[in-house]
Amino acid sequence: MTEHFDLAAHIEQAVASLGLPKDWDLRVEIGPRRSTLGLELKPGEPVRVLAPPHATPEQVANFVRVRRSWLAKNIPEARQLAPDFAVKEFVDGEEFALLGRTYQLRLTEDGTPARTERVVHDLGATDVLYIPHTRLEASRNAVITLYRDRGLTWAKEHGERYERRGGIQGVRYEVRSLGRRRWGAYSPAKHLVSLHWPVFGLPLELIEYVLVHELAHATRPSGQPHGPAWQHQMNLWMPDWRQRKEALAQAGRRAWMGDCQPT
Repeated sequence: MTEHFDLAAHIEQAVASLGLPKDWDLRVEIGPRRSTLGLELKPGEPVRVLAPPHATPEQVANFVRVRRSWLAKNIPEARQLAPDFAVKEFVDGEEFALLGRTYQLRLTEDGTPARTERVVHDLGATDVLYIPHTRLEASRNAVITLYRDRGLTWAKEHGERYERRGGIQGVRYEVRSLGRRRWGAYSPAKHLVSLHWPVFGLPLELIEYVLVHELAHATRPSGQPHGPAWQHQMNLWMPDWRQRKEALAQAGRRAWMGDCQPT
């Protein structure tokens, strides 16, 4: 591995000699099994310059130089999509979105489980989320559990409608943590749709898009995972799915992923 580290250092020097903007933040990675040069650009992450172990610094530098215009166009776009996840403070009045509604947090001293209630008052009505006033981590977990429970009920109810329309049976559902890069997943072996619990804090049309996206995989379309057959199923179920996908990319970067402000 030492030789790979040395090669990466030499390549970084060669790339630096191109005079690229310093804030582009290019990182060189040597892939022992790679056979070609490549670039990988993901929102919120450094630009990865991928090189095989036989590449020379001059070859990699020329590869990057030729793609300078592509980098200049795509790096700003990727930064606009970089995550800026919400951070919640567990104090009275903090707002939490759940299944299309916005709830105001109220901390309770009675130790009862997290619950929601619509409170009617002289000025109208307020949706309230009650959670026990306890340690921050326990309060956070209580809210996440509520998201998971409500989300699972919603997914089963709405999923059955698409199952009937798609002629599929026996789909199982779960709501859990899927990290910070996936909203959902489908396991053919288990015939299981998994949904990331924070998705239920997004607008309803985006929650539905994630559900339908995974259920389209459950129809077992031929070809590539997101190929023509899968897209055909999406067009049948949700003609505006491409617009919803774009909206998810924007709304998702500001979603609440469980991050909390220390109190």
